Amino acid sequence: MEGNSATEPITVTAKKHIVVYGKHDYIVQNLQGLIEKADYTASGFNVLSEILDYLRENHFDAIVIGGGVDPHDRIAIQQLVDSDFKHAKVVEHYGGPATLIQELTTALAH
Repeated sequence: MEGNSATEPITVTAKKHIVVYGKHDYIVQNLQGLIEKADYTASGFNVLSEILDYLRENHFDAIVIGGGVDPHDRIAIQQLVDSDFKHAKVVEHYGGPATLIQELTTALAH
C-alpha cells in the first residue's frame, strides 16, 4: 500500500455533564433543554435523595441549583460536593433562563 501510514491522533472530547436540581419539574426540564442546546449533556432532578444518589454514582462537571430550591437541600448538595467532588462547580442560578449558559460557562472556566 502506498501513501503515508502515519495517522493523526484522534482526540475525543466528551461533553461536560451538568446536573440540574430545581423545585419544579417543568423548570428542571426547561433548564436541561437550554443546557443541552449549548452542547452539554444534562441530567435533572427535583427530589433531593435522587440527586444525591445520582451524584455519588455518576461523573459530573457542574451542578445548577435553581432559585426556588429549599436552603437545606442547597446545603446538603454543597456539603456532598465539598467533601467528595471538589472538581465540580456549583452554580446557584437565581436569574431567568437568558443568563444560565453564561453563568455555567463562567463557572466551568475557573
